[in-house]
Amino acid sequence: MFKFLFNNTKCNHNKIYPFSDGTFCPDCGQEIIISWRILRCECCSTKRKAHFFMHKLVPEEKFCKKCGSREYYIDIREKIEFFDYEYAIILKEEVKTDSILKKTLQIWIEEENMREIFRKPKLLPVFNV
Repeated sequence: MFKFLFNNTKCNHNKIYPFSDGTFCPDCGQEIIISWRILRCECCSTKRKAHFFMHKLVPEEKFCKKCGSREYYIDIREKIEFFDYEYAIILKEEVKTDSILKKTLQIWIEEENMREIFRKPKLLPVFNV
């Protein structure tokens, strides 16, 4: 009961997997885009292991093992190869959608009279639904 009352956290989208069929979270209904982040050395482009610290992707080791550089960049991919799994970090982003979607409904009416059939169809005014 206390978990229900004090549960003010956002959905973690734990049921969304990289190879799942849909892109909508079954828990909250939000559309999710999955992308992968790979940290690479700026100097030699070697892949570096990474983790999140204070909502920022940082390398596990301060310096690159191959060249000793401290600088790095983040390689963003939508799909990765099997040999990148050791270095890749999955990121699930919610798609921002407008809550107010405008739809237009327009219908034409034809008269049953034969003379009216060959005239231009009469359109009803546009209604926003």
